[in-house]
Amino acid sequence: MNSLSSGRAPKQRAEDRRRTILAGASSVFAGASFAQADTGDLAAAAGVKPPALYRYFPTKRHLYLATLADAGPKLLELWQRALSAAPDPASAIKDIGMAYYGHARSRSPIMRLWFQAVGEAADPEVRALVAETLGRAVGLVQAVIEDGQRAGVFRDDMDTRTAAWEFMGIGFSMDLAHVLGFGDDLSRETVEEMGDRFIDSLRPRADTATTGRGVTE
Repeated sequence: MNSLSSGRAPKQRAEDRRRTILAGASSVFAGASFAQADTGDLAAAAGVKPPALYRYFPTKRHLYLATLADAGPKLLELWQRALSAAPDPASAIKDIGMAYYGHARSRSPIMRLWFQAVGEAADPEVRALVAETLGRAVGLVQAVIEDGQRAGVFRDDMDTRTAAWEFMGIGFSMDLAHVLGFGDDLSRETVEEMGDRFIDSLRPRADTATTGRGVTE
C-alpha cells in the first residue's frame, strides 16, 4: 500500500519533513494563539500523525519558537528584494511598503503569525524573536532614510530612527486592519497615498532649503 492510499504523507528527507512541519505550523499559529493551537491541527497541517511532530520538535513550544525563527528571515527577505530593485531611496521606501501590503493581501500566514506573536511577548523567548526581526526591519528602513539624507533627497534635520518607526506604524495599521476584517478600507490606491504622504514628510521643507537645518539656526 502506498502512502497516498494509506492516508500517510509521502516519505521525505528529515530536513524536508521539518520544513513541511514548519510551513504547516505557520498557518495554524497564524490563526490561533499559542495556547489555542491544537497539536492535532498542527500535525494535520503538516500531513503527519501527532507523534511524528515530536520526533522533530520535543514540545509544541519548541515548534512555535522554531516557526517564529523560520518566519523572521522570510519577512526581511521580502523587504530586501523590494529594496534591491529600487532605483533610489524614495522608491525604496515606497516599494518596501507596497511589497508588505501585497504580502498582507496575499493571505500569507507570516504577517498574521507575527501579529499573533506580539500577544505572546510576555514569554521572553518569543519577545526576543519578535524583537530581533522587528529591530532588523526598523534598522533596514532607517538605513534607507539615511541613504536619502546623504543623497540630499531627504531632510537632514530629522531623527532617522524615529522616522523609521513612523514608517513601521503604517505597516502596523495595515496588519491591524487585515486581522480585524477592515482590509477593504485599505485599497492599494489608499496605501499608495499613505506612502506618498510619508515620503513627502521626509523631503526637505521650504524653510530648510537654504540652510539645510531648521529655521532656528
